[in-house]
Amino acid sequence: MTVEEKTEHDPTSDLDLPNAYMRWAILAVEEVAGKRGVDIILREAGLGHMVDNYPPQNMNMDGLKYADYSALNAAILNFYGRAGKSFAMRIGRISARYSIQEESALFGFAGLALKLLPTNMQLKLGLQNMVSGFRKLAAQKGQTLDLEIVEEPDKFKYISRACPNCNGKVSDKPMCWVFIGVLREGASFVTGGKEFEVKETSCMAVGDDACVFEISKTPLPQ
Repeated sequence: MTVEEKTEHDPTSDLDLPNAYMRWAILAVEEVAGKRGVDIILREAGLGHMVDNYPPQNMNMDGLKYADYSALNAAILNFYGRAGKSFAMRIGRISARYSIQEESALFGFAGLALKLLPTNMQLKLGLQNMVSGFRKLAAQKGQTLDLEIVEEPDKFKYISRACPNCNGKVSDKPMCWVFIGVLREGASFVTGGKEFEVKETSCMAVGDDACVFEISKTPLPQ
């Protein structure tokens, strides 16, 4: 996989990012790559000022941008090379756990209501709540996010035209493996530990109009 900078400016890169999201991503990278690895990745991403200086764990938006998050994602893929996909998914799952632990109320994951519903409804509400949470955060800065959940007979589609993972980047293959991990972890959490296939079928980094992630309604065999 080859990831490069777009020649033209991507407006999505200017969207504000909460401090905690970058912190959780960096902590997840450290858990997977170790302290030396995370330092290398941060420098590769142009985020050397965050070495030993992670953003605070709050939802304030104090200058971090979507561009910083996509730079980190690209650096992860470059650091791991051919193994980048699996490591990026692991990092996505770990960062999602931090998010669920710290901000479950924001994303509607708190309480027992979801546990009483059929699996498909758990998935649907979980995805809708995720989108709602992201929109609420963006609204704090007067920003809007072009996100959509589409239901089909055998799957859900998570459609993003404001991708935090690949904005400002050009790739020869879909590159949003971190978010595949996020979706897999979120789907597992809201369904009580079931696992689901998630794949990215369109990616803005390869020239598509949106990043589209398909989440199967059928759990994977245990």
